[in-house]
Amino acid sequence: MAPAVAADSHHKGDDSMNYPFFKHTQPCKNSNHNKTGMVMVFVLWIVVLLGALASTLAWDVLVNSKLALAQREQQIAYNLARSGIALAMTHLANDLLVEDQENRGNPYDAYSDVWAQPPEEKDLDKGGVKMGKGIMSYEITDEESKININKASAQLLRAMLEFYGLDETESDDLANAICDWRDSDNNVLGDDESTGLTENEYYSSLYGQKINKDLADEDLLYRCPNEPFFTIEELIDVQGMSDELFWGPDAITKESVEIAKRSRIAKGRSVASLGPKRRSLRRDSSQPMCDIITVQGEGNLNINTASEEVLTIVLYAANNLTDMNSAKSLARTIVNYRGDNKSKRKNLRPDDAFKSAEDLSKISGLDNEDLAIVSNLSSLGISIGFKSNIFAITGTGRVVKDKRQYQTEKSITAIVKKNLDAYNPDDARLANLNLTTARSSRRKSVSVGSKSKADEDNLIRIPAIRVLQWIE
Repeated sequence: MAPAVAADSHHKGDDSMNYPFFKHTQPCKNSNHNKTGMVMVFVLWIVVLLGALASTLAWDVLVNSKLALAQREQQIAYNLARSGIALAMTHLANDLLVEDQENRGNPYDAYSDVWAQPPEEKDLDKGGVKMGKGIMSYEITDEESKININKASAQLLRAMLEFYGLDETESDDLANAICDWRDSDNNVLGDDESTGLTENEYYSSLYGQKINKDLADEDLLYRCPNEPFFTIEELIDVQGMSDELFWGPDAITKESVEIAKRSRIAKGRSVASLGPKRRSLRRDSSQPMCDIITVQGEGNLNINTASEEVLTIVLYAANNLTDMNSAKSLARTIVNYRGDNKSKRKNLRPDDAFKSAEDLSKISGLDNEDLAIVSNLSSLGISIGFKSNIFAITGTGRVVKDKRQYQTEKSITAIVKKNLDAYNPDDARLANLNLTTARSSRRKSVSVGSKSKADEDNLIRIPAIRVLQWIE
């Protein structure tokens, strides 16, 4: 019995010894499986992070490439705009040469001239001339067809303000404020001197500021520069001038359109559908004030290029602000006779342009009294002329993508002055210059068709277009 018990006891002893061993090996297998799962989760997280990093890098590359493309298109549009200005300057120079050949001694500028002719239709593409990857266009505006606000008298300014809807009292006050802005003294125009205030004090009080003797001049809300206007936009800062009066009824719309344009350009989207939403111009509609005023020149007004609005204002002022309808009728008569670029007439004739005051008598319906009014405007601070020297050139470049809408647009404006420089080849100062070829070419060119012109002088004439102001 004992051995059996011992054997059984030994067997139990073996089980008790082996059981812990099996119990130990099973947890080791589960631990390895958990470690493998953790490694897989860690690898997956790395893959996710690398994917996110790759997506971020790809997005940055895409954004940078679009910015680079936009910058490149902006540069192309800028160069196209400059090309438009260069082409327009060439037309002005050619006009000087034509004028020297055909109208020397009696020069004039009109809408029948070379500079005012649009490009041929075969060269046009969506409103401009196709050049490389974009479209170039330009516009030449005669600055001496406008009212010079630095030279215009108070009466002419009143006529302009009444034309744009102000009543007699409002136009008088605003005209005085414009004159006070540009004159060199501190006296208030229209003041009966009972206030004893200077210009800055008077207009600051109109803004609601309380004026006292202890108030320093730099603390005043309003300041008159007491110097001529440098840009027409300065007129907006004059007390009484509103955005709607200056820009026209579309002032608010223009501002919102410009903001929308900048937003869409920043997003790389087209701006073609966001063009200025201007009123449809009818025959009785008017240009906004900003389009008929200038700060360039000495007050010369070219009757060949002055708009109907400008002529109406000038004639109304010349007639002592008595009859606006009569002034409109007379202005329309002048424009209908000489032609206007608004109508896009292709048959504008040089013979219809006014070359002297005597030519005004050709207009049927103008009596001697009307002719006297048109001929003598010196009291208004301007003078009637027939030739212009100062022009504004606006060049516009557009980059077209996939022959669809305009994607990128850039405009530049240059104020230029044209002049035909004459040089005497016998001048001692030009002795070192080789002018023999130029002199012989000049003689040959003037001898064609008129021998007398070749004998007039021996001067060398070179057209010069000088930039007075560059606006980007």
